[in-house]
Amino acid sequence: MVRDTKKIIQALVYLANRQPEKMLDNMKAFKLLWLADRYHLRQTGRTITGDAYYAMPFGIVPSDAKCLLEDEKTKLKDPKGYKNRYLVVGDHQYKAIAEPDLQVFSDSDQAALDRVLDLYNDFDALQLSELSHKFPEWSFYRNLLEDRDRKNSYKIDLDHFFEDAPLEGRQLFDESKELLELTRDLYHQYNCA
Repeated sequence: MVRDTKKIIQALVYLANRQPEKMLDNMKAFKLLWLADRYHLRQTGRTITGDAYYAMPFGIVPSDAKCLLEDEKTKLKDPKGYKNRYLVVGDHQYKAIAEPDLQVFSDSDQAALDRVLDLYNDFDALQLSELSHKFPEWSFYRNLLEDRDRKNSYKIDLDHFFEDAPLEGRQLFDESKELLELTRDLYHQYNCA
């Protein structure tokens, strides 16, 4: 899966532009991005961003988005000043200072982001964190994460995204078994080629 710096940044901008004062808590952004990538993968066989996901104590986190928002080193190519043209990064939150460049998104990318925002934008960061703990991609690592003598993050195998989880009446992940088989096959063909 190809990680795309511009697409990750634009997805973060897209999410922030739908918030009051265009400001967004980092943890909430990470969870919304995870839900959008998970949904898009199950619908099409690819994520929106190509980001790698990790199970951490407070839920599921996109690693490169986290590095970009926390000014940490990342293996991503960051065109000089690109992030700074769109985002102002603060302590545990960021602000969009420009409109997102919609040309980086396919129609399905944008539809997935909109659907997640429509269904989950009213959740706060802690509610989204608690929600993520119900998903197989986090619960698979639960025992390891709860053991204080072990490390606190584990790279998630995206095959877990194809597994079902309860969603308390929010109808985001209701794909048929046939669609999931098809999109999982597409995902494996794309990533093993």
